[in-house]
Formats: sequence, C-alpha cells, structure tokens
Amino acid sequence: MLKKFEIEINNTNFKFVSMKNLTILLFCIAIIGCNQTSTKSTDTLLQSESVNVDSLTNVFLVGWNNHDSAAIVKTIADNAIVMNDSLIHTGIKAIAQNWISGGVKVLSNIQTTSLINGVSESIAYDGGSYSLDLTPPGGPVLKEKGNYSLVWSKQQNGDWKLTLVHIEDITRMPDIK
Repeated sequence: MLKKFEIEINNTNFKFVSMKNLTILLFCIAIIGCNQTSTKSTDTLLQSESVNVDSLTNVFLVGWNNHDSAAIVKTIADNAIVMNDSLIHTGIKAIAQNWISGGVKVLSNIQTTSLINGVSESIAYDGGSYSLDLTPPGGPVLKEKGNYSLVWSKQQNGDWKLTLVHIEDITRMPDIK
C-alpha cells in the first residue's frame, strides 16, 4: 500500500499525497491543458486572415480605370463620406450621383503610391499620393497629382467597404517657398 508522507520544516507540517494521487492529478491537469486554446494563437490566426489593404485599394482603382461605376459603388459603404478638395459628399446615393457619375467619365490612368497603410480587426487604411489623367469632354488630357486617404470598415456581413475617401489635388495649388 501507498503511504502519505509528512515532513516538518520550521515547525510547519507539510503533508504529501501518495504518488498514485499525484500522478492522477498531473494527468488530469495535462488533459485539461491540452483541450484549452491559446488566445495568442487565435490572435495570430486573426492577423494572418486579415484583409490585404493593397488589394482593397486595387479593387477601387480598377473600377475607376475601367470606367465601371457599378464596381466603384460596390466598394463604398452606405454611410460613407467623400471629401474632394472643397466638396463633401455624404452617403452612397450622393456620392454616386455627385462624384462617381461625373468622375468616371473623365478620369483615367489612376495610379497610387501608398505611403502608409494598416489594418485592424475592423478598420483598414491606406494613404499616399496619386496621379491621374483628367480628360474633359472635347478638351486636352490634363495631368493631376495629389494626396489621398482611404479608410475601409468591415461591415456586419464581413465585407470591407470604404467609409472615408479624402482626395486632395495638389496640381492647382501654388508653389509656396
């Protein structure tokens, strides 16, 4: 039979359980520990499955460069805001009517250079500089350059949509020294 051990150190009694009970206890702890998931591995998994900001921006640009207003609208959230120079458009209806419908006819060859981007669980952003060709009806091709900021929000259905577009044309700005 197994016996319990008792030791006295500095007038304090320590009782030890039998080796059989200790083995069973350690075995149970090991089984329970194997069934628990680590939050660290879950966080790593979320990061590895996060959205690619460059691909979001690319989908938006392809719509513009293909003059496809329906594709552009699909990238924009219902409650989005577009700030373009001194104009502010709020909501997908106003954005489609006042910004996309006119711009898709005259803008082409939009290229961006991302200077900063990032993503969290529900927000992605991209900011940098852009260049494009602006061709007014019957007019010459004008080159435009500027800065942009795009903010994407993860929607309840899991889709990523633009909630903020900020475009600043620097071509028409005076060169201040």
